[in-house]
Amino acid sequence: MNTRSRKLLSARKPSSSTKLWPLAAAVLGAALVVSGCASDGGETASSASPSPSAASESPEVSPSTGTSTGEAGSASPGSSAPAPTAGNSTEAASPTGPKTCAAADLAGEVEDNIGGGAAGSVYRTLVLTNVSSAPCASAAGFPGVSYVDDTSNEQIGAAAVRSGENGNPGGVFVLEPGQSVVADLKETRAENYGEDCEPHQATKLLVYPPEDLQALEIPHEILACENPNVELLSIGALQKR
Repeated sequence: MNTRSRKLLSARKPSSSTKLWPLAAAVLGAALVVSGCASDGGETASSASPSPSAASESPEVSPSTGTSTGEAGSASPGSSAPAPTAGNSTEAASPTGPKTCAAADLAGEVEDNIGGGAAGSVYRTLVLTNVSSAPCASAAGFPGVSYVDDTSNEQIGAAAVRSGENGNPGGVFVLEPGQSVVADLKETRAENYGEDCEPHQATKLLVYPPEDLQALEIPHEILACENPNVELLSIGALQKR
């Protein structure tokens, strides 16, 4: 083969670089497609997560009341309990009235009524005075009264029966220190009953204020009857003096 024939043959054969170009172009195209897909997935993932600016716009919560202070989460009026204030105390109010007069708050005496007597009976006045340092309220009703012996400190005979002669069952009266309530006290003479009386010398009266289980003692010497069927004492309802 001559020199001219070799030149023509070499011109018709493609070079190795010419064969590689289509392959390189295909690889480059595939890479671009993959890169585009990854780019789209990254944008989707990033859009799902909140940005810092969006998180900072969430409503704040007040630590004192627990209600939202942001515009989007603001609580409706009355949806939370108000914080306690000095004028919003739940403590129970103190009683406005005075306490009931107890036996320990009172001192008693028996007053003789001038001309207060009838055939076989004597009318006197039982006086109960508030000797405490504070006002108290006498309970409505009748005091319990009986004769007592100092030696045995036991009741003698029957207790006083209630008398409705004044037509008033009594009421509640507020007693300032030094003020008194009174009740009519009728004593029948023990001598009227002879031997049936079973006479026994009494040295004091035992007085129970209404609705009180404690009693006060009043010195009072008189002949009483041990027979429980003999009723020597009669007491009226308490009245304010």
